[in-house]
Amino acid sequence: MLIGQIRVTVENGQLDDRDIQYYIREIELRSRGKELKSITFRLADGYMDLRYAFKSLPFERIRRVSAQTTYHPARCIG
Repeated sequence: MLIGQIRVTVENGQLDDRDIQYYIREIELRSRGKELKSITFRLADGYMDLRYAFKSLPFERIRRVSAQTTYHPARCIG
């Protein structure tokens, strides 16, 4: 199911919508501005396994520059 833009999965049982909203709200409050992408609730006897993922953050590509094989004094910073 989708809640807003968040993919929600509940395994091994059912969970009330209010409980799902509570956990989503708590994760968003503690995630410091990251966007929640998905959350999975795995219910078991006496506990609940909660897994979640954030949307990827944009980044700038960094390219590797090969070292010069010959020495050029004009290119040196001194």
